[in-house]
Amino acid sequence: MGKTTFFQSWHLLTKATQEVETCTTLADILEVLRDRARAIASADGVAVVRREGDEVVYVGEDAIAPLWTGRRFAIRTCVSGLAILHRTPILIPDIMADDRVPLNAYLSTFVRSMALFPIGAGRPVAALGCYWAEPQLVADDVLYLINSLTRSANASLERLAILEEREAL
Repeated sequence: MGKTTFFQSWHLLTKATQEVETCTTLADILEVLRDRARAIASADGVAVVRREGDEVVYVGEDAIAPLWTGRRFAIRTCVSGLAILHRTPILIPDIMADDRVPLNAYLSTFVRSMALFPIGAGRPVAALGCYWAEPQLVADDVLYLINSLTRSANASLERLAILEEREAL
C-alpha cells in the first residue's frame, strides 16, 4: 500500500466517520475501522482486537501478510490488551527495543513498528492496531487522524449503548 497524503487521509477519515455514525452494531463499527484505518495511517497492516474477559481476540485484519485473526491472547501479555487496560494509545517505534512486546508473537510477522488505540469510552471494549514493516516514529498527523477515528467509534458505541438501554425499558 502506497503512502497516503494528509489530504487523502483526511478525506478517508471523513468518510469513515460518516460510516461509523450509521453503524448499528459493534461488529459493524469494528469492520469500518478495519476497512479504513490502514489507508488513513498508510500502514502495512491493521488489526481489530476485541476484549473478551481476561483475553483479547483478533477479530479482523487488513495487512500485507497474515497476522493473528482468530487467535486469543491473555489481555495482560498482549500490547493491544495493554492499550485496552491502560485506556491510552501505545506507540512502539521499534518492537525490538520495547519490553512490552512479546517478541515470540511478532518475529514471524512483518511487524517492526506499531501504534495501538483503545476503543470504547470508560472501559474500552476493543483496540485498533496499526502496523508498519519498518521501525519508525509514527507521524503526529497519523496519530491525530487515527485518534479521531477511534473517538468517532467511541461516540457510536455510546450511541448504541443508549439505544440498547431505551429498548430494554
